Amino acid sequence: EHISVIKLLLHSSVHQFKISFKLHKMTAKLSNQAIISMALLTIQFGCQPMLISHFTPKTVCRSTVIFVQETIKFCLAMSMLISSGKFKEATEGWTFLSWIAVAAVPAGIYTLQNTCALMAYQHLDGVTFNVLNQTKTLSAALCCYLLIGRRQSKVQIMSLFLLLTS
Repeated sequence: EHISVIKLLLHSSVHQFKISFKLHKMTAKLSNQAIISMALLTIQFGCQPMLISHFTPKTVCRSTVIFVQETIKFCLAMSMLISSGKFKEATEGWTFLSWIAVAAVPAGIYTLQNTCALMAYQHLDGVTFNVLNQTKTLSAALCCYLLIGRRQSKVQIMSLFLLLTS
């Protein structure tokens, strides 16, 4: 059953990727690295719900999973910043209080979102999760238009339409 679901996800992802690529080809030339990166991201996006639901049982402590996940992301980001040689420049003028003032609310919301996503991964099948997860992009675009009056370009509207139909 898992193999057939993976095949369905890959077929759907490849079809969506081909349409996106044709749309983007009309507006700009893509590098080979960009094409490979998009293909890998498409495969990862299609397989992620099944892998997470398989490897994180419902009995797992969600807060521990989220904490470890966020700690790994933080360490990777810090190591990239340090290895780039721009750590001092990036953190210049920051204090602990200013960091908390700027980052606390978004970090809290992101942690809540990750917890909800993990619960959804564990209780929904992969296709349902991906379909529901796509609605956040559509709702963000709609809110940008309704709340701040930001219009989408023709390419963005076509991309949103492809997202809706996929």
